Amino acid sequence: MTQIAFAGVGVDFGATKLFSDVSFTVAPGQRWGFVGRNGSGKTTLFRLLTGELEPTRGSIARAPGLRVSLLEQHRDYGAATTVWEAAAGELAELLALEQSLVKQAADLAHDASPRALAQYGEDLERFEREGGYAVTARIDAVLHGLEFDPAQARVTPLSALSGGELGRLGLARQ
Repeated sequence: MTQIAFAGVGVDFGATKLFSDVSFTVAPGQRWGFVGRNGSGKTTLFRLLTGELEPTRGSIARAPGLRVSLLEQHRDYGAATTVWEAAAGELAELLALEQSLVKQAADLAHDASPRALAQYGEDLERFEREGGYAVTARIDAVLHGLEFDPAQARVTPLSALSGGELGRLGLARQ
């Protein structure tokens, strides 16, 4: 079964033809790499693979349920300062909700108004629905799988990582 098929794919940016008539298939278990000079279209090919970009011509078919992601060469870890915070990525919002729930619970001891109770209930329901109780374990498991010590990752600044380690960390956010 073919995982990905490009048929006569071409991409133009305005009057500039980046490439044309690209055709290939990727079967399960195959590994492919794109090698070329800067500006030759490697990132554009990956954006086509992920579906982020549509070709100017030709067609691209992907197997149902196939997930393709691009590990950006230049990564943005937002406001993260530690390896663990950077690995959290989009889960950081859920971690912030957890901290908010802790504060709300403490505040309820002094203000158990219907409004405060309703807000706490809504936030707690969202936290549970989105898997909040398992979020820390999920981040730790991803870090462990990428050969980072989760406990050490909590205190290791991003600035202490090598380029290769930053690349591995980028996989945590995929």
